[in-house]
Amino acid sequence: MEHVTIKFPEIREVMIDGELIGKTNTTLRVEEGAHTFSLDGASDYQPISRTMIVAGTTPVVPQEVIFAKAPTAAL
Repeated sequence: MEHVTIKFPEIREVMIDGELIGKTNTTLRVEEGAHTFSLDGASDYQPISRTMIVAGTTPVVPQEVIFAKAPTAAL
């Protein structure tokens, strides 16, 4: 198993490969390989999704997937 932390300034539900898996800013477990990450709820973040290969992680050093608040004008 691999470990990822989805970073976002607010607590949101996290979707991995289209499935609700957990919450932002916590360490989540996924299988090794390519995964698509997104946040549930309002689309006030960017990018809308991220596809990344997850490999070589540990619970102490998870892979970070970072989302940012979208500028107000972009909404």
